[in-house]
Amino acid sequence: MSIALFGRWHLEVTKAVHNWENRFRIEGAASGDGTYPPTVGLEVTADGTAWRLRGEYRKTDSDPWEPSAMMIDAGLERAAIRATIGSEDPLPQPDFEDIQWEARYLGSTMLEIPYRPYAVRVDDLFQMPDGVFETALGTYYMAVRVINRWGLPFTDTHVVDISPQSRADLAMRGIQVIDQWSQAELASLGQAQLGTGMVLGPLVPGSSRTVYFKVDVRGASPRKHEVEFVCWNIAGMADPGHSMRRVRKHIFVSRTRVDAATGEIVSEVRQGTLRFKLKQFAFDRVNGKKARRPCPGKKPDLNVARDKLRETLRSLLEGKPVDLCLIQRILACYCAGGGPGEDGRDPRRPSDGRFCYDPFFAFPTGFSYTVTPAVPFEGQYGPIPFDDPWWKVLLLIIAVILLLAGALSEAADVAYQDEDLVIGRLGRFQRDDVDAALCMIDTDRALAFLQVLDAQGDEPSQNAVTALDGDVALVAPVLTRAEVTAIMALPAADPQRAIFKSGARSGLTHGLMSALSATGHPEATWNITQLVIVQDPAFNEPVSQAGDSGSIWVQTQSLRPVALNHSGDADDLGVFGVASLLDDVQTALNITIGA
Repeated sequence: MSIALFGRWHLEVTKAVHNWENRFRIEGAASGDGTYPPTVGLEVTADGTAWRLRGEYRKTDSDPWEPSAMMIDAGLERAAIRATIGSEDPLPQPDFEDIQWEARYLGSTMLEIPYRPYAVRVDDLFQMPDGVFETALGTYYMAVRVINRWGLPFTDTHVVDISPQSRADLAMRGIQVIDQWSQAELASLGQAQLGTGMVLGPLVPGSSRTVYFKVDVRGASPRKHEVEFVCWNIAGMADPGHSMRRVRKHIFVSRTRVDAATGEIVSEVRQGTLRFKLKQFAFDRVNGKKARRPCPGKKPDLNVARDKLRETLRSLLEGKPVDLCLIQRILACYCAGGGPGEDGRDPRRPSDGRFCYDPFFAFPTGFSYTVTPAVPFEGQYGPIPFDDPWWKVLLLIIAVILLLAGALSEAADVAYQDEDLVIGRLGRFQRDDVDAALCMIDTDRALAFLQVLDAQGDEPSQNAVTALDGDVALVAPVLTRAEVTAIMALPAADPQRAIFKSGARSGLTHGLMSALSATGHPEATWNITQLVIVQDPAFNEPVSQAGDSGSIWVQTQSLRPVALNHSGDADDLGVFGVASLLDDVQTALNITIGA
């Protein structure tokens, strides 16, 4: 028998009252492992992901050591746990004092929320682009990933909640936390509610669970908003205000509206504003037409409806000829009006003022947009290509709004013919595994695919492949997955591993194919392996930085394209990059590159 402990603990022997020889062992710890005598005052610190404390006894020197019974009493729960642990030999009247320890947990937090909470639509559990909460769509589930970082398991009385102060702060900023849940709703998300919190346990340390809160962001301003989460034990705790129980994270809110004067969709975040003009879109004509219906008006006056119904029923009971369908029409007239909103419209369903719509497919295929940063800059080059690509996220959010709303009447006028601003038409795309899209670019500035800019004279990296300020002509076909796998088996210094890319942020830089990895960007889905690129010591240049996404990695020796760059290190130091093999991109999009 043993006691399972997690993380860093300090143990001090406080009692050793026994008839037989005793000892204790710490097993499975990264530090502190060993066998110890039960000397009162002996102190040991042990640390590890998961380890065990075992008391042992033997009757004589020739007998084998056998496990003692063990118990742990943490008393009224404290975030910084102080527990009594005892071992007991098999004798009458157990008191668990053969060896007794005072145990103190030395960790710094109870829970970790590894990334910011993200928005999930309540109707279809679809995650919003980049997890952003868009005010135009109203109510969301706020998904929160929680990891137990405590010294003991969470039980079915441990909950994670939004603190009362944070709820009040959010309400002042236009974000309402909704605590009303149906059992069916909770069951569909696989969670249980205690009070206003969501149950965490059973959850052992190191394990994680996603819980969901319901929020209405319609009144929120477009910016980041801080949310404070707390871990409480509903069964009782001595320190509900302890800092170890609290974690603060930010959520991001955007606000999208239609500018009736210009026919543009205007989307705002803290970094700036994007104005989007729809030129052409694809939609499901059959189901879209079926989804449209006149919006209901206000609910008729209750007393008027009652009087009409009472008069009709009285006539019926008096034997007068009455059209029975009239009763149905009176009820239908009253019941059809009203609904969830004061004006009778369901706020979850889109409306253009004349008609209400059920969701149906509509996706922009021809459009123009302008980006205005919140902080202006001078000169030709600004921070937008090098910053978090918030404007791309806004384009995805607008696509989601159009998907839900069908064609917004103010923005769906395909008569706009500003051809100078049309950037192209979107074809096939694949978000998971390769993160790529096929676009028909309507511009005379695009280079051919099998041609990239060489190092430029005004860029930090000056190690040109062919000539400074020139172009590099590439060679088809792309390297196949089999060829890349074979290269990975070569020595690390083999010249076939050398590659380069021409990125918008860092320019033309060199790297080395390092490995094929099962993971890519941590917030995306990858069911196929990804290519990891590291710095080439011969050049010591940044591999991938924010703004380089979409650039092509090319094998230096053959000039054949290899992979589509999409990620780098979290600190944006350029020490490594991650890319999808172009062989996989071809398969996902059903295309042949360079043919």
